[in-house]
Amino acid sequence: MRNNAAISLAGRAALSGGASPVARLTAGRAMTLEPVAPDHHVSRRGWFGRRRRNRRAVVQRRSLLLMLWAALARLGRGAWVVGRVLGKVIAVLAVLAGAGWGGRWAVLTIVDSPRFQLKQIDIAPAQHVRREELLALAGVAPGDKLLSIDTDAVAARLATHPWVAAARVKRHLPSVLHIELVERRAAAVASLGGLYLLDENGRPFKRARMDEAEGLPVLTGIGREPYAKLPEASAAAFREALAVVDDYRSRPGRPALSEVSIDPRFGFSLILLEGGAEIRLGRGQYSKKLARFDQILEAVDKEHLGGLSALRVVNLDLGGRQVPVLLRGRDGDAAAEKPASKPAKN
Repeated sequence: MRNNAAISLAGRAALSGGASPVARLTAGRAMTLEPVAPDHHVSRRGWFGRRRRNRRAVVQRRSLLLMLWAALARLGRGAWVVGRVLGKVIAVLAVLAGAGWGGRWAVLTIVDSPRFQLKQIDIAPAQHVRREELLALAGVAPGDKLLSIDTDAVAARLATHPWVAAARVKRHLPSVLHIELVERRAAAVASLGGLYLLDENGRPFKRARMDEAEGLPVLTGIGREPYAKLPEASAAAFREALAVVDDYRSRPGRPALSEVSIDPRFGFSLILLEGGAEIRLGRGQYSKKLARFDQILEAVDKEHLGGLSALRVVNLDLGGRQVPVLLRGRDGDAAAEKPASKPAKN
């Protein structure tokens, strides 16, 4: 009876249009439905209201000893890696330290070797500096360690000498030290509360002795205090005075100079060594003015006026062609000022 009822129900469903494909396939035969167990386990209470233990859930518990052993194993692997890296670093540092110590030992051995001791000091000939002074300034002596000498420091000490503009110190292995000097050239003497030697740049570099000042023109007009207040401007005035002296000496046969007077308002004046005549140049056009002075000297010689000893003042600082010349009288008194012969056009 049940089977027939099931078949009839399935047939009806198959005949109806809304039957599912599964129902169509199973049409005409009986289907047995088995109860499906739920996915979760429903806990049941015991006699005393206590929940029964879920016997399907299996909890695996590790022993404490195994967990400790695993942790120690992990620590051991990490320590081994760290130790390996640290060992490499220590090995590299040890090699570098050994190389540095060995290199230092080798350098000290070479420096201390008797083969590289200073035995000879060569100094290029100097005109104004004695060898004993240079050796005292250099601070080196035979028997010193040549490789340990600081050549730059030696050159700096030598440059402190007034006559030394620059110094160059070189080693010539195995046992020679060579010294070359660049000496200053005294171009003139400046009267700055005392006589001081001037170099080509117009800088005073040394208190002048009489033998050192011999034959050099003396620059006057700038005292010690003005130079101290305006050193750059004073050095520029000295350089211009030196340029005037060079222009004067460019033509051979001109009388020797003894002094160059510098006046901020009137410019430069030349004082001749013989007779002490004053040649007033002013500022600018020095070559042209000195050419007129040469013509005046020729005119004085032609007129037999006594040559240089007859000249007292020659004022070349004028724009006109007539140059006023003040002559000395035969009795020693100053003669009246009169123009010299007309110079030729330049």
